[in-house]
Amino acid sequence: MEPAERNKERIKELTADFWNTANMAAFDKYYADEFVVHMADGDKSRDDYKALCQAYFAAFPDLQITADGYLAEGDKVTKIWTAHCTHQGEFLGIPASGNAMEVRGIEVFRLSQGKIAELWVSMDVLGMMQQMGAIPQTA
Repeated sequence: MEPAERNKERIKELTADFWNTANMAAFDKYYADEFVVHMADGDKSRDDYKALCQAYFAAFPDLQITADGYLAEGDKVTKIWTAHCTHQGEFLGIPASGNAMEVRGIEVFRLSQGKIAELWVSMDVLGMMQQMGAIPQTA
């Protein structure tokens, strides 16, 4: 199997084994020690990202991510995704709304030695906040 295909399979495994099962015990299996995530509000460390994942799993215990597509080249894999979940716990200071949600996003992963070393994330945060009731819906 080509390295790009192997990396794509690794990201598919991450989605199934980590995200769709809220399996925090698997975090170290997928994320390298030197991991960094690049987000709209700045870069985050491995520990910051791990805490964010825990917050997602606590607030959205039924979180399920569906991959809408993958692109793999060299050491990078792009995943286009849709998340479905229910806002059942506090998230970033926003109390549980009980609202069912659908959020879309795209991620680019850089893998090194089978682990994720870097991640670039873009997701519909405005839509997420509106669905949680933190920001009014636009007409």
